[in-house]
Amino acid sequence: MKPVGSIILVLALIFVAVGDSFLPKPLSTLSKNARTRVNSIFLSFTPDTDFEKPSKQRDAEVDDMEERVKGNRDQLIQRP
Repeated sequence: MKPVGSIILVLALIFVAVGDSFLPKPLSTLSKNARTRVNSIFLSFTPDTDFEKPSKQRDAEVDDMEERVKGNRDQLIQRP
């Protein structure tokens, strides 16, 4: 039974990986949908990359300081 299981696993991997390039229309669509679903499952395990770069925050602070200095050249006010 083990060789049959291995063959089925290899065929399933081929079906998901490249089945849409050589199979007829209904099976190629099914293969593409399966690959999309598998990709979304694996991507759900990765952390979100929706974070702000520290340099962006630093740039905003520098811009804020420059605006304050330009507006109040004679008296620099320290903000907390």
